[in-house]
Amino acid sequence: TEIYNDIFTENALLGYEGTVKASDITYPAFGSIYGKIEIFTNNTVYEVPLVYGDEKYTLKKGGGQYMGSHFPGEGTTILVSGHNTSYFNCLKYTKVGEIIEITTNYGKYKYEIIDISPKHKTDKTAFDLNAKKETLVLYTCYPFDAVGYKVNRYYVTATLVSGPKIDPYN
Repeated sequence: TEIYNDIFTENALLGYEGTVKASDITYPAFGSIYGKIEIFTNNTVYEVPLVYGDEKYTLKKGGGQYMGSHFPGEGTTILVSGHNTSYFNCLKYTKVGEIIEITTNYGKYKYEIIDISPKHKTDKTAFDLNAKKETLVLYTCYPFDAVGYKVNRYYVTATLVSGPKIDPYN
């Protein structure tokens, strides 16, 4: 039985480009799907549900957003993890310059990949949750085909190309 309500509705405000009032957004509860990630790589589009929270349960549903990171449109870092044996296995095909899109109920966001790098799981340079520009960071365990516990992560970093901004004061 599904405990959490998913709030993602395809095309709710698809393509909206201005400013969205924070008061008009339904923010997700832990464990709910609130968007869709599309990774355009290797002549294929990989679709991944975007789930709020990155616990064991949520990672079974899709890419799990770290709850200490921000939402698309807030102007800083969005940090999303996924299993390398399922939803984020496709990250091994990504290349710098390719596009990742996130669709939410309040808008569609396009990001361009600017960096791909494996790093140790405790490497503090992998992302900055207080960045002054909007950055999407997708990551998974690395290497992709290794069995058992992995101490490295594979980071795909992308910067915002387009999408509505969230006005936190309205």
